[in-house]
Amino acid sequence: MHKYVIRRLLLAIPVLLLSSLIVFGLMRVMPGDALTALMAESGNVGERELRKLREDLGLGRPYHEQYLIWLWQLVSLNPGYSIFTNEPIAAALGKSIPVTIELATLAMLLGLVIAIPVGVLSATRADKPADYVGRVVAVSGLSLPDFWLGTLVITFAALWLHWIPPLGYASLWESPWRNLQQFLLPAAVLGFRLSAATMRMTRSTVLEVLREDYVRTAWAKGLEGRIVVYKHALKNALIPVVTIVGGQLGTLLAGTVVVETIFALPGMGRLTVEAILFRDYPVVQTNVMLVATTLVTLNLLVDLTYAWLDPRIHYQ
Repeated sequence: MHKYVIRRLLLAIPVLLLSSLIVFGLMRVMPGDALTALMAESGNVGERELRKLREDLGLGRPYHEQYLIWLWQLVSLNPGYSIFTNEPIAAALGKSIPVTIELATLAMLLGLVIAIPVGVLSATRADKPADYVGRVVAVSGLSLPDFWLGTLVITFAALWLHWIPPLGYASLWESPWRNLQQFLLPAAVLGFRLSAATMRMTRSTVLEVLREDYVRTAWAKGLEGRIVVYKHALKNALIPVVTIVGGQLGTLLAGTVVVETIFALPGMGRLTVEAILFRDYPVVQTNVMLVATTLVTLNLLVDLTYAWLDPRIHYQ
């Protein structure tokens, strides 16, 4: 197991290096630059001021020097400053990462609470009314886009309940109740959508496992139906489900810009999109590399979870 983990970590190095080269190159080939956006905000700037500003920001250096400097900043955990706001990138991430983590955690919990029980119920009641209801819920979650569902939820809450989420982000430690009000609806929107794929996969895998010989043997021994389903069938059916959940969690942590924008949450998604609009190279590059590192780590954790779920799986 240890050798496998070390080998995967070593393989992650070229993956992250390639990711850094791609995002660095893409930001440089985009039309316009950070100074163009900065000039638009600050008004007319002379050629001399523009040249000095470019030198101060290091944008006049050769690309390979810019890349190596940025890479060293990442390795030393000091990503530098935003070109547009002159704010330390670490400070901006410190504000946005907790928002995205909280939103992702709540959405994933709500999604799993919906998906696993409904998926198991659909599998054990195959081709019955409960199964058809579960299928409709799953198809609805896959079909309804986040921006439409989020807008609809806010509109109905305002018209029917005469309530809208409070504006202005409040952290969990400052005002727990206000924080819950702000995150409940966006987490429900994301959780419902994420539960759809997990629900369908849970139904499919549980239905397949229920047809195995060892499950039939458990039924024949007279074990209680709940024990057969949840102890013998569900655990063996969770490996494909864990794969999907790991990918969904990575997507959530990467930033859900649409939902964060609709519900005015200052998370990673909004930070990245705003940085792209203003050509804020350091912020975009740092955010993308943070997301890439998170996805690589999640993939490793998902693979290690397989061995815990199925003792027959061994890593060498």
